[in-house]
Amino acid sequence: MQLNEGRWQLAGHDVEALAEQHGTPLYLYDEQTIRRQVKRFRNAFGAFDHRIHYAMKANSNRDVLLLMKNLGLGIDAVSIYEIRHALEVGFDAHQILFTPNGVPFDELEQAIELGARLNIENLTYLEQLGEAYRGDVPCTLRIHPGLVMPPSSRDATGWYQRSRFGIGEDQMAQALRLVELHGIRVEGLHVHSSSMILDEQVFGAAAKVLLDLARKLPNVMAIDLGGGIRPPYRDEDDHPDLDALAHSLTKPLEQFESETGRSLQLWFEPGRYLVAESGTLLTRVNVIKQLGGRTIAAVDTGFHQLLRPKLYDAWHEIKNISNPHGPQQVIDVCGCLCEEDDLAKARSLPEVREGHLLAIRNAGAYGYSMASTYNSRPLPAEMML
Repeated sequence: MQLNEGRWQLAGHDVEALAEQHGTPLYLYDEQTIRRQVKRFRNAFGAFDHRIHYAMKANSNRDVLLLMKNLGLGIDAVSIYEIRHALEVGFDAHQILFTPNGVPFDELEQAIELGARLNIENLTYLEQLGEAYRGDVPCTLRIHPGLVMPPSSRDATGWYQRSRFGIGEDQMAQALRLVELHGIRVEGLHVHSSSMILDEQVFGAAAKVLLDLARKLPNVMAIDLGGGIRPPYRDEDDHPDLDALAHSLTKPLEQFESETGRSLQLWFEPGRYLVAESGTLLTRVNVIKQLGGRTIAAVDTGFHQLLRPKLYDAWHEIKNISNPHGPQQVIDVCGCLCEEDDLAKARSLPEVREGHLLAIRNAGAYGYSMASTYNSRPLPAEMML
């Protein structure tokens, strides 16, 4: 977003004019930002044979999916409904990796019928797959690596050992018995990478866990390191060093190939990294009020349309589009729901008045895709620029 002659522009469009034309709340997505992020990711891991499956749960907007398809990405899907949506957009079934969690086995059967790849994350699914298909359906195994984040990690909730995803180390012997018993062809190994993971030592250690297991499974042709790479939301946030992450994989992969004579493809499932910075949520100020020493701007959106501040205490930059050069004031921004609905607290913004247009930045991931119709309010509009 750029300030040009006193007016904010996004992807060459006047932001105030877009809000006047289409109303608010309004989600805007900048295509060029997504293209830039995909290019950065590809360049970082360009030394490896790799494949990117876009984690569509981050943003399943049809125009976003079409862009990912045109850029040659695959899809990481977590529900049968995401699979069907991706197929409707035009993705081939073999480009879709399906990683269900706690769903009825019927969803896996539907995915098999549609031709999507399966990523099995628990012993129940693995046994049901073996009994129903007797090795006729290949799969990927999702592994819980049991790693501990280093003390420097900013967020303990990202620690691997607390994740509920994947087959644990203590269950691996049983998993391998099921694979042998039913003749299941395991073609890939996957690890869930929390979006908090930025440390190359953890990234490399997770790869080593998968490579050690791949030595026992001769049909494995790929290891999938998930997403796990988030963009910065503000200047003081850690910036992911993609080159360092890529470098952490070089030695383990070279050693594996030297010992086994097998060359593995790398798979990744970035979501937030590719789309978060592309998104802006426009919202109009309805009411300014003073209460308990606070100045509060009540806007026409809320956590029903951007849940991240409520759910994760997430920080999103906010700009006053209507008054970019006004005197600074400290203000809280809250939503229009009949709830405690703070979107931002104690922000320093150019003076905000009723009727002003605000822009909530970095809203391209887990914004609209997590929206609801709580309080019977309709979903916002979306637009790709």
